Amino acid sequence: MRQELVTGLALSLMTISVLSGIYWLSLPEPEPQEQDYGDLLKSAICIYALQGIVSDYHYHFWLNITIDGERAEVPANVGFEYNDDGSVLFIHPVHTYDNSGQIHVETVANTTVTLEDFFAIWEQPFSSEQVLDHAVDETHTLRMTVDGVETQAWETQELGPYISIEIFYEAA
Repeated sequence: MRQELVTGLALSLMTISVLSGIYWLSLPEPEPQEQDYGDLLKSAICIYALQGIVSDYHYHFWLNITIDGERAEVPANVGFEYNDDGSVLFIHPVHTYDNSGQIHVETVANTTVTLEDFFAIWEQPFSSEQVLDHAVDETHTLRMTVDGVETQAWETQELGPYISIEIFYEAA
């Protein structure tokens, strides 16, 4: 009698397990949620939040923006977020320390970082139609070079060590 009870209980548990497994395996895959760009920059490719996390990859590239023949300054401390008391709370993976045009890229993984990422962190508009407050119109064009070679990559331009990116907003 006792063995019949144990056998019955074991068969019942196995049946429940198999049916549960079939149910869970038959559920549709959840749709990927669109991630907020700010969260992406602070999670998937973030470098550190000043809690001692050290970046695995650290390189520099240079960005020069020329508006009608004049250099537009890329300001110091792009990518720094501050507490109310003025202390640094967070540093984005792409940032500046000065206004020289040297941009620092630091990530915790071998992550693809694009020029669009830098402009998003800087909170400035950038596309093939606009840089900063300057939009293409009937009298002005935009062009971009990477290491002196003209490119149409614009926002998707991947950043890499020691490359030099120049963006020109100039008379048509």
